[in-house]
Amino acid sequence: MTKTATAILTLSLLLVGTHAAQAGTITIGEIMITTTLVGDAINVDVANVPGGDDFGLFGDSGGNRAFGFNVVDPDDTVSISNLTAGFTYAGPGVTDLGGGLGDFEFVINGPHSASDATLPLHFTVTRGGGFASDSDLFESNALGNVFGAHVHDLDGGHAGFVAYAPDAGEGSNTPVPTVPEPGSLVLLGSGLALVARRVRNRR
Repeated sequence: MTKTATAILTLSLLLVGTHAAQAGTITIGEIMITTTLVGDAINVDVANVPGGDDFGLFGDSGGNRAFGFNVVDPDDTVSISNLTAGFTYAGPGVTDLGGGLGDFEFVINGPHSASDATLPLHFTVTRGGGFASDSDLFESNALGNVFGAHVHDLDGGHAGFVAYAPDAGEGSNTPVPTVPEPGSLVLLGSGLALVARRVRNRR
């Protein structure tokens, strides 16, 4: 392998590490919440734990809503977009998720009834000043809850509220391997192709 090819490959690998998306996963019972920093926005994905029961989120009125979360510096023009069909942002001033979990700064509505409960849920959170880390969504409310969800077990028929409260030891915070962004993958692929061509030419 030539020095040029080695240098290109090394540079490609360094750039992939620099531009990797930052992500983390929280599990609460049978649901999994993944937060991923992409650029200066945070993608949130709520899904069933692989291999677990089939759960869904539901609730769209009163103290009976689907999903709640908080944001560090929420007054800095926070917006929610790219919501999965069937879910809506409850709007400013709506803070009570229900279930005695306390108020959340941002609450999302889902299907009205448990029989229509659904997952997965995806949405993007942006902030005027941008985000530097997905940990900016890990802000506890007055009761210590970071995330709250109104769930229905579509297999067993049980419904109720669950929350992630790190100080209470509920749920689990498991780091997820970083995921290279598409541009980084193209750069890495180009570097590897060049290395392969150099090796082939030497033969």
